[in-house]
Amino acid sequence: MKTIFGLFLAALLSVTLSVSVFAAQTHEHHASAEAQSASHACPMHPDVTGAAGDTCPTCGMDLEAKASHNCPMHPEVTGNAGDSCPKCGMDLEAAATTGEHCANCPKKPAKHAHH
Repeated sequence: MKTIFGLFLAALLSVTLSVSVFAAQTHEHHASAEAQSASHACPMHPDVTGAAGDTCPTCGMDLEAKASHNCPMHPEVTGNAGDSCPKCGMDLEAAATTGEHCANCPKKPAKHAHH
């Protein structure tokens, strides 16, 4: 009886461990797939993201790798690490986020002063 109970506990333990390992591997794969799926964006619709080889459902254009660098003198020139600015030849630098909103972004409503 003790042998059967011991075998049952061993089987239960091995099933539990294998399910835990499988769940961890699935989670890691899912997280890396999500990161890859947002690595490209539509040049005309930057809010549309996907993976290499995907197309924009709005305009049908191929998605391009997201630009992560820009020119310090010409911020409108964007590209990737190792690229240079076609206007001045400077190396592109990592894009900094300043927290400022562009002219097209919705702004928070102004707070009204109470009298």
